[in-house]
Amino acid sequence: MRVLGFGDCCVDYYIHKHTAYPGGNALNVAVFASENGMDSGFLGTVGTDDIGKHIMKCAKEKNIDISRCRIVEGTSGKAAVNIVDGNRVFDGKYFGSEHGVGTLYPPVLKPQDIEYMSTYDLIHGSCYAHIEDEFLKLTETKALLTFDFSSEERYRTDEYLRKLCPVMDLALFSCEHMVTNEEIEVFARKVMFYGCKNVLMTMGPRGQKLFAESGEVFEGKAELITPVDTMGAGDSFCAALLSGMLKRGWKKNTLITKEIAIPAMVAASEYSAKNCLVEGSFGSGLKIIM
Repeated sequence: MRVLGFGDCCVDYYIHKHTAYPGGNALNVAVFASENGMDSGFLGTVGTDDIGKHIMKCAKEKNIDISRCRIVEGTSGKAAVNIVDGNRVFDGKYFGSEHGVGTLYPPVLKPQDIEYMSTYDLIHGSCYAHIEDEFLKLTETKALLTFDFSSEERYRTDEYLRKLCPVMDLALFSCEHMVTNEEIEVFARKVMFYGCKNVLMTMGPRGQKLFAESGEVFEGKAELITPVDTMGAGDSFCAALLSGMLKRGWKKNTLITKEIAIPAMVAASEYSAKNCLVEGSFGSGLKIIM
């Protein structure tokens, strides 16, 4: 089975260690899906700088197909990070307002790209990749389409949801800030009302809820550990869940059943917990002064 991460990649620059770790939702999902037995690819934009070269090198080492990536003159995306008690704290001021080529020149899909992407069983994107219009074209591929909407309110407006939800087989939302089960369910049902077939709500240490097209709600528990680094924890859960459901028979125009969802959620929690014992999203740090 084949999984494609479409969209963002960057490095997370750990200020205190002068080390840049590859990351970004789409790249992370491709890498983690590969580690969970999938044949994975990544399609995004990287720069010609040292960190761009490092991202591509690491992707190859992780057996990710990067044959359709765009290489653009300029700097790759980067985010400045400090780790406090094992938890990531982003420093939005460290790099100022500088944007990487992934933000400035997100991929514009050509017919050859659509043909290539049609060879995948599942294509995953995210709200940080600036690929919303391109993602809508992927209905031509017949692949399962999944999308990470993260936790920011600007990606939860009626306008944004109305645009994207109709093509989504599964939407993922971080909702640790939501206090009550009622609040979580009301929001998930709203997303489904806008056309998304299935909705995953992750709640940090409180676990996860998967609202299925059938009307069922599947609940999962978080594997609680003392983390070394929580960077990439959500992405690793997402990739392991998607991989696990594909292995158990989820495909386009089929319902997610209890037999598909529950074992995949358990395995994903275990995998995500183990990933929190690694620095960076998946290791592979580059010592560099930035």
